[in-house]
Amino acid sequence: MRTSTGSALRIVQVGLGGFGRNWAAEMIPQVSEVELVGSADVSEQSREAAVKAGVADPDRCFSTAEEAIEAVDPDAVLVTASLVGHVPAIRAALLAGKHVMTEKPFAPSVEEATELVELADSKGLTLAVSQNYRFFPAVRAVQQIVAAGELGDLHAVELDFRRFSGSDGRRGPHHFLDEPLLVDMSIHHFDLFRTVLGRDAAQITCRTWDPDWSLFSGPSEGVALIDFGDVTASYRGSWVSHGTPTPWAGEWRMDFAEGSVEWTSRGDGKDGWQADKVEIRTGDEVRQVELPTVQRTDRAGSLTEFARSIAEGRQPENSGRNNLGSLALTYAAVESASTRSAISIG
Repeated sequence: MRTSTGSALRIVQVGLGGFGRNWAAEMIPQVSEVELVGSADVSEQSREAAVKAGVADPDRCFSTAEEAIEAVDPDAVLVTASLVGHVPAIRAALLAGKHVMTEKPFAPSVEEATELVELADSKGLTLAVSQNYRFFPAVRAVQQIVAAGELGDLHAVELDFRRFSGSDGRRGPHHFLDEPLLVDMSIHHFDLFRTVLGRDAAQITCRTWDPDWSLFSGPSEGVALIDFGDVTASYRGSWVSHGTPTPWAGEWRMDFAEGSVEWTSRGDGKDGWQADKVEIRTGDEVRQVELPTVQRTDRAGSLTEFARSIAEGRQPENSGRNNLGSLALTYAAVESASTRSAISIG
């Protein structure tokens, strides 16, 4: 198990499945601001796998969040369990007086997420959500372009996401989800809409479907029209596209009064930031934007922001309260797809 000294934030990790073990092996070691002091998972098999992989200490690996918190008295809890385990683990940590960062989706409903946000506020604790796609150079650059208004008013945004999951004939855990596109994948894109536009959605109309030959249990493709007030966004996402795969953040085009911005972000692998690219088109001129340096990208970036916000006594940009807008948009998309009607948000 990784250890550190000094003023590092002492954390317990709850959730040691395959994704949780990846967190422990690849992400937590990048962040010197934290120290992993304990782990927990309700599954004995997952605990044993984590110990065998060397990412959990057998003497500090417990079956529940409550047991781990009581045994090691951490400063904070990192929840990397599946969605069903989020609310119980978050609530247990907050009631014990611990800061929390959780994986997305934050909670199964906006109501449950709001209750947890209010509980954290009442106790003066930090609650954050790891919306990791925010922590990439292209996203930062586009945020600055929109905020500066250098291209005039923004009026339309297009985003296309294409991947073919299961092309090798094998099914992974996400193939069995009820909402493999919207709740597991599109939630990242919906959060990026809010992040780069700096505003919340007012309404969404969404349609989803799944081809007969797909390996998915739920809808793997979808389209949406999202109203952000004076900006309209169109979205297409597919887990079963034979088209050229996009980076994970998708391919974006943003139309302004005086030009357009085309960009993409988050490629494959540990150096996914190298796929980041932003271009500004004005007339016949195309200019590539110099991207800012982001010290730590992806999930390591979200964990860094969480730890530093606590040390600096401020709210993290990926706070639970901020994430309510992304969660509301995601579940409104699900409702719209189910009812085949436009859904107002907020």
